[in-house]
Amino acid sequence: MKILRTLAAASMVWLSATAVSVAQTYTLKFGHVAPASDIADDHVAALFLKFFLESRSAGRIKVEIFPASQLGDFRAQVEQVQLGTLEATHTSVGGIGQFFPEIQVLELPYIIPDDLIAERVARSAFMAEIRDAVLKKTNNVRLMSATNTGRFRSFFTTKKQILSAADLKGVKMRTVDSPVEMEFVRFLGGNPTPVVWGELYTSLKTNVVEGTKNAATDIIPTNMHDALKFVVLDEHSYLWGFNWVSDKWLKSLPKDLQDLVADAFVQMADVQFQYNKQYESKSLELFAKAGGKIHVPTPEQRATFVAGGTHMKSWFAQKYGKDWVDKLDKAVAEAQADLAKQRNALLGR
Repeated sequence: MKILRTLAAASMVWLSATAVSVAQTYTLKFGHVAPASDIADDHVAALFLKFFLESRSAGRIKVEIFPASQLGDFRAQVEQVQLGTLEATHTSVGGIGQFFPEIQVLELPYIIPDDLIAERVARSAFMAEIRDAVLKKTNNVRLMSATNTGRFRSFFTTKKQILSAADLKGVKMRTVDSPVEMEFVRFLGGNPTPVVWGELYTSLKTNVVEGTKNAATDIIPTNMHDALKFVVLDEHSYLWGFNWVSDKWLKSLPKDLQDLVADAFVQMADVQFQYNKQYESKSLELFAKAGGKIHVPTPEQRATFVAGGTHMKSWFAQKYGKDWVDKLDKAVAEAQADLAKQRNALLGR
């Protein structure tokens, strides 16, 4: 009888432990629009998220990745996060801009000068204000990290090399369906032509458009360099990416797992930052090897493009208010000061 009681007690302990284990298992479904490829930055970052959370949580969090728009486009996936039927997703500025148009301030031309500034702005008080504003607007969509989804947009063309803004006159330039992107091209004299991503290759080959505002990391994996033969690296628009999580799902986790998820998304952003810098250099090398011509504008040539950025600040302020422009300018200035301080320390000044 004593043995039976001991076995029964052990069984109860095992059953209780099993019940606790089941109760502490959570699923994070992560959706993105990029292909399931080892050269697709969104997917590379998603695979890191899966490995990090599943290993560091000892299996208490299971991550399921849904790539290639399996769960719909940006809008559909953000709506699912908002409703709580999807735990997390990744978007561009345009992908969240439909819910919070003021975030398009981040795509103002030439407002982000380089990667080091962008990476500081991504962790700044400005981005915390974006987080709070989107959460308030959507009631459930929480920004967990800001990152890069391709580095910088530049002007790629099929027929002629763009050297200065004057060369854009009349060029049918593909843009995303964004007022900011279209107005910028229009101001520089180009003919902004919105084309959805899935139709761009054919549109370039059939002369529907004569160029596109993209990064080299977009061009090479999709073989668009079959049609695109020139690029001017004016780097006018930083390609921001954002990782969004259902706030209700996040708050349903035990505190230790909430902390782990927060850490995971911060490090996931770092993976994507660094991957895109490396992959862009490789993509430009491949573009050149395929016969593409790369032009880095002189300071005088660049000034002709930057005039469009000055115009766009005024345009944005009139349309959406000056507040967000001022906030971003302040964040950039603070990032520049921090970078200068770090550089001086490194150089022993």
